[in-house]
Amino acid sequence: MINYLIYSNTSYLDILEIQTDYISNKGNLTLLIDDNNLDIGYIYEKYNKVVFYNNNDTYAKRLETCLNQIEYDYFLLIHDIDILLNVETQLIEKFLDLMILNSIDRIDLKYDDYLFSDRIVKINSDELPSNWVNCETKDIDSDSVFLIKQNNPKKYIYNVNPSLWKKDVLYSIVSNFSHKTYRTIEDTDVQDFCKNFNIYKMYSENHIECGYFKCLNIFLYLHISHGGKLLPLNDNFSTIYGQSYKSISQEYKKIVDKYDLKKSDKWAS
Repeated sequence: MINYLIYSNTSYLDILEIQTDYISNKGNLTLLIDDNNLDIGYIYEKYNKVVFYNNNDTYAKRLETCLNQIEYDYFLLIHDIDILLNVETQLIEKFLDLMILNSIDRIDLKYDDYLFSDRIVKINSDELPSNWVNCETKDIDSDSVFLIKQNNPKKYIYNVNPSLWKKDVLYSIVSNFSHKTYRTIEDTDVQDFCKNFNIYKMYSENHIECGYFKCLNIFLYLHISHGGKLLPLNDNFSTIYGQSYKSISQEYKKIVDKYDLKKSDKWAS
């Protein structure tokens, strides 16, 4: 079973409600949220555990506080704004096995096209992770999924994308940079620090355009807001920067209608 940590804040309860509905029954769920007096038991009851942080703390300090209350050595950290549309649970569980087997500290679950690496792992969902083979860039084919080791700090070795984490490593990062906010946690000093860790990202030629990000079907999510504003719903099915989300547009339209998002204070009019 996958242990999910879902980071949220009461200022995003409308978004958290969507994420909660989509992620339910996908694993063991722990909600990380600011300490509050709101009557939101209808949300809490859908989680196995709720961990509270001080809203006056920085983003990194909040995570540090929460991680002190997490007993899992490995987990999947995802933010409320990355709505999980699909996950191939059995394969992601194999990713976790691979992390333990090869002392991997983090696997970023967003598609990335930076292929220059000294280690590339070809994923075979029919095999045990111990049988997955290493290959070179020239051996990458069009039908497979690969994990690419990240060595270049200019390519965001650390980011806030949905990721599989070794707890001790994430704790080391946020405790060393406890002054960092959500906006500064990806700064150069953090990237340089993370060169010390064994971090991988996913690659496949069969990726899906999901708006602000590209994803793989094995872990498909919608980054539903950017800069505090919801993804615009327009005739082109594109973000404010022109990135397409046509492939998942019908699902987004369902979300907008079901949760009445056009009335949200985050709606991008």
